[in-house]
Amino acid sequence: MYDRSISLSGPATTRSIHRVPTDAPADRDHQYVSGLAAVMTVIAMGLGYAISIGDPTILSANLQVVSKGLQISGATSTFVASLATLTLAAAVLSAGALGDLYGMRRMYLIGLAGAVAFSALAAAAPNVAVLIVARAGAGVALAFLVGLSLAITNAVFPPGRRAAAIAAYFGVGYAVATPLPALGGALAHAIGWRACFFAVPVVAAIGLVITWRFVPETVRASRRLDLVGLALFAVALLGIIFGTSRMETGIDLVGLVSITVGLVAAAAFVMQELRTPAPALDMRVFRSSRFNAAVTAGVVFNIVLGGSMVLLAFYLVTIRKESPELMGLLLIPATGMAALAAFSVGPVANRFGARTVLVGGLAVMLAGLLVLRSFDLHTSRPVVFITTALIVVGGALVTTPQATIMMSSAPAELGGAISAVKSAVNEGGYSLGPALFALVGINLFLTDSVHDLSGSGLTRAETREALLTVHGGRGAHLVNPEQARLVVEQAPHNAVDAIHTLSLIMAVGPIAAIILALWLIKPGADARAVQP
Repeated sequence: MYDRSISLSGPATTRSIHRVPTDAPADRDHQYVSGLAAVMTVIAMGLGYAISIGDPTILSANLQVVSKGLQISGATSTFVASLATLTLAAAVLSAGALGDLYGMRRMYLIGLAGAVAFSALAAAAPNVAVLIVARAGAGVALAFLVGLSLAITNAVFPPGRRAAAIAAYFGVGYAVATPLPALGGALAHAIGWRACFFAVPVVAAIGLVITWRFVPETVRASRRLDLVGLALFAVALLGIIFGTSRMETGIDLVGLVSITVGLVAAAAFVMQELRTPAPALDMRVFRSSRFNAAVTAGVVFNIVLGGSMVLLAFYLVTIRKESPELMGLLLIPATGMAALAAFSVGPVANRFGARTVLVGGLAVMLAGLLVLRSFDLHTSRPVVFITTALIVVGGALVTTPQATIMMSSAPAELGGAISAVKSAVNEGGYSLGPALFALVGINLFLTDSVHDLSGSGLTRAETREALLTVHGGRGAHLVNPEQARLVVEQAPHNAVDAIHTLSLIMAVGPIAAIILALWLIKPGADARAVQP
């Protein structure tokens, strides 16, 4: 083997790419970046990651003004807001597989171009039907960005520099994504609702130019496209994510059916991948204990992150009657701190190991949950901010070692597929968190309310109807006003008690993930690719 530096000159700069042929077929003619090309590659990939997490948030933050502009009903607006996330989940493994087969850089450029085109279509939408098409297409474009940006970063940096590069990639992503919702909102209020879609095309266009100029193409795999496996994976994620979103306020028949279909499709996907000679996802990667520990950590921290953000927003807005904008204001500096934490993870991981950083991030999230356990009706805003920051920063600390371990546990020709699996795992966990803890929290709240009001003779069903009565719901004819008053007076205290219990339930996740990481990830062990 040898290492030969190649200088590629451009109009205004020079970039260096190291071509490192090895004895392994997948690594032959592999290109590694250095110097300016390395910096610009991290920026280009970070911009794609920022778009993938910022685009859905921009629409959610401006959903009211968009709905008013197109006269969209409440149920339809909710569907439009979640549509890009659903199509992203459905397409992410296909995006990774196409990147492996036809070149990750090429597919990533298509994703950036798609982000520009579908954002422009959304901005020009004359009616809700066109907006639905635009958001569905945007989700597919986002799948290419989130599914390939990490894989490219992992592929074009040599093993000794990957942890630092991946950490910087996440740092850029967090730093750019943080102001995007506020920027979209400012544009919408200054120009009109269509302008909230202007931020993403600008960022995507910058990423497209940098990628075209500085990022090398990756090694291509020679296997066939597993269309059946990709279809089953899409159905599985769609069913599970859509079903869990339907369960946030209670048991829902459509949600149960959707989750069941998703689980059946997931089982069929596993059987298909084990049987086919050219799987979309080689299931042998799950033989790696390091890989499985990283997957578990990713599921846990996303469940905790998604669930805790819902709890904190519920605490501030519903219980404390604070402004809805307060949660957003708290998240801006917290996410800024997460960006700084993400930037620092690389050198720390290189010195102390990925396991140490992974466990440390989970411990920081656990600390935030324990602080949440101390909340009452008058907890100060600084304490609420500290809790938010601990959970968000802890998640940022987990992300880099999780990505590093997962990507290093698979051969190069599966880079796109493994990156897609990471995205799917994280997306599924983040979607599950709010639904799981809303469902559990409602039942805890009702149980506490029935217990505290047992002297009034109210049953569990009557307690629920009393709440509906006060909020203008359908139970007005079932519960008298005095019973409704008793429930509402006790509601804030019972809601805080439910949050206390939920924080302890959530704490089980990080503790279990920490134990698994300490057990399955050996300190100082080199990452080993799964061999065919």
